[in-house]
Amino acid sequence: MQLFEHPVTPAVLSPPLISLCQEIVPGCTPIYVDVHPTQGQPSDECFQVVEDQVRTEGGTAVYGWSLWEMPTLYIEAEFHVIWRSPSGELLDIALKKSPIQCILFLIDPVRRYEGCQVNNIRKPLNKHPAVVGFLKTFDEEFELMNRGERAYQHGEIELEGNEALELQEIYRKRAMFGIEMSKLQPVIGPYDPCWCGSGKKVKWCHGVPVD
Repeated sequence: MQLFEHPVTPAVLSPPLISLCQEIVPGCTPIYVDVHPTQGQPSDECFQVVEDQVRTEGGTAVYGWSLWEMPTLYIEAEFHVIWRSPSGELLDIALKKSPIQCILFLIDPVRRYEGCQVNNIRKPLNKHPAVVGFLKTFDEEFELMNRGERAYQHGEIELEGNEALELQEIYRKRAMFGIEMSKLQPVIGPYDPCWCGSGKKVKWCHGVPVD
């Protein structure tokens, strides 16, 4: 038996994903974009990485939203930027914490990065209290970590006093909800998105995993 350990690239543009896309950028359809990370860069620092690439190699920055799915549990949109090369090829060049082959990307022609953090947009696929509570903890963490001037700070931020205790409580609740949520998650099946992040279903990618 194997379960998903983290959200993956959706293999199907499901009705909930379509609805989320229309909510964010009406009339736009997401596309799959290959991941070719720039080595030697910090992970998940897409805005600086693409800015450096444009300055040294040309091309342009394309802003939008990476779409993720925790199958049967929730979907998520993450504000992101990719690189359009001088030849017109779209690539995600940001280094990921986990290896991934491609992302599902929704281009947003209006949004621009303005130096402050942007919260992910999360929607439950399962209305179970554990799922709803789990997602709520991310909003609570975002609010805490981006209070006041911290909204424009980057890198590791250390909290003190009551705020540090508040963060610990958020993590405690997330762990508790995560344990309950894991009981709702089905075993990875042949028609689920492949855990490798290829954007394909398991059956046509790495096959059904075994212990």
